[in-house]
Amino acid sequence: MIFATATIIGIAAGLQRSTISALLGAALVSIAFMAAVAISIVPPPLTTLFIALGGYNLGFIGYLITADVLEQRRAQRQ
Repeated sequence: MIFATATIIGIAAGLQRSTISALLGAALVSIAFMAAVAISIVPPPLTTLFIALGGYNLGFIGYLITADVLEQRRAQRQ
């Protein structure tokens, strides 16, 4: 579930088309993990953070690749 949520956040950051939103998304995922570590009695494993960041990056890069492919197809039609 963490991976899927982070992937959707990555896609949403890509849709913003802003470098600041891309950096802010990754920072907010990390801040949320640090808050979970600070608040919980038993801290979550570090692999959870890596899974979330991997999902975020996969969603963001997937969006960029898809946008590039669609742009190339649009350019070939004209």
